Amino acid sequence: MSQERKRFPARPCPVCRGLQVKLLYRQRFEQLSGVRLLDGYDVVICRDCGAGFADDVPPQAVFDDYYRDLSKYDDGGQGRPAPVTVETRFREIAELIERFIPGPESRVFEIGCASGGLLKALRDRGFHSLVGSDPSFACTRAAHEIHGIASVTGTVFTVPRPEEPYDFLILTGVMEHIHDLDGTVGRFHELLAPNGRVYLEVPDASRYQPMVDAPFQEFSVEHINFFSRISLSNLMQARGFRTIETGHTVRALHEVTCPCVFGVFEKTGSPEPIERDTITESGLAAYIEGCQAEDRRIRALIAQALGPGERLIVWGVGAHTLRLLANGGLDSARVALFVDSNPKYQQQELRGVPVVRPAELRDRQEPIMISSRSFQTEIQEQVRHGLGLSNRLVLLYQT
Repeated sequence: MSQERKRFPARPCPVCRGLQVKLLYRQRFEQLSGVRLLDGYDVVICRDCGAGFADDVPPQAVFDDYYRDLSKYDDGGQGRPAPVTVETRFREIAELIERFIPGPESRVFEIGCASGGLLKALRDRGFHSLVGSDPSFACTRAAHEIHGIASVTGTVFTVPRPEEPYDFLILTGVMEHIHDLDGTVGRFHELLAPNGRVYLEVPDASRYQPMVDAPFQEFSVEHINFFSRISLSNLMQARGFRTIETGHTVRALHEVTCPCVFGVFEKTGSPEPIERDTITESGLAAYIEGCQAEDRRIRALIAQALGPGERLIVWGVGAHTLRLLANGGLDSARVALFVDSNPKYQQQELRGVPVVRPAELRDRQEPIMISSRSFQTEIQEQVRHGLGLSNRLVLLYQT
């Protein structure tokens, strides 16, 4: 295991509860002055069942507070419409899952609904009894105000049990974020009617692509479970759900794509045997190797972008920047300012360097490095056309 001091108790395997793990990689992050989630974790494989997950992470309550107060999935009250690619993703998921929902009057509940786009797509396909939840009040307010979707603010652990159980639960892009998966599936049992079903969709750790997104982006600040098709089924089957169907897909996310795995599971109350996951370890190992090569390229590009004594402005303070700072890929002494459009990150600091609003760049002359792959083109447009800036741009990725 890692030679570094452990800050938190060893995490049992979230799938089989095993305690013996194999270390694959140590991820590190710098932390914003006002966002104290975690500064890194161990990427490990369970020696008993083969599942992949993050060890040395804080307890569930820390993650709950983070998603409640610092969600990046709402628009900060700016009322921006969702990108077309995101709406397309919601329509694709709705088309996929409608055949598993018993009928148009089935009671459907989405956990982690963000601004309600997927539930709107289901309503457009004829489903009527739809409710969403999200830890962020801004998200649930947007679901109601923008799409007319009934929603409640809360996590999977705090949403109230309904008077009449739900027939179908939906969680897309949620299970990879949750520390307490035992408690999560336990709540599925409480929320669902007998023979109720749940649809889960997560990034597919057996097919992570190192050249599609920024290096190590799947090992983000928020991702702490690395599922394959096998481990996702194992999680549910060990806890009283039978697998109806699993499959692979690819989802567009902003300017990149993400390989995903999905599963539909039916509540039985009777645990089923699990099979060893033989695909996650090799998938993660290949991903790590590819990311290390891409990381070397980016480090060299950043080093070549600055002349002697020159400093730059770094646009973006997400996982991409936090990892570069923590791993020596970006020297904060060469950074004049950080900038981010998310108001929840503004007026904070990274290694003593302030994070400012985009509008504060109007009189600055330093080159601007866009520290994001999934929003690189959008930020470039904002710099040139939204703000009208002529600063030299440092782009890390080909478009």
